[in-house]
Amino acid sequence: MSRVNAKLRRGETGYFHWCPECEEMHPLPDGWQFNGNLDSPTFSPSFLQTFVRWTGGVDEHGLGLGEKQNLTCHYILTDGVLHFQADCFHGLAGKSVPLPDLPTHLQGGDV
Repeated sequence: MSRVNAKLRRGETGYFHWCPECEEMHPLPDGWQFNGNLDSPTFSPSFLQTFVRWTGGVDEHGLGLGEKQNLTCHYILTDGVLHFQADCFHGLAGKSVPLPDLPTHLQGGDV
């Protein structure tokens, strides 16, 4: 992936940005509608990711330890603002925050 600006990276299948609550990159696929504004992007449809997290992590074989948690991250990215939906598992559910800059360890690469 190459850095596009302080907030976005470009991969083979689309753009990627940092989710401040999941603390990971989320994809915005090329097939989605995009307003073309790299500084204040709008992508559609909404981003919805469901995943499993284990309270005790995973062992050396990849087996879950502790309780299984089914989690959801769901937001709409409009004009450079993440609008987190009520079904999010994290503390930003129902709130809106500006698209954050990439973390320091992801800021290298092309601009």
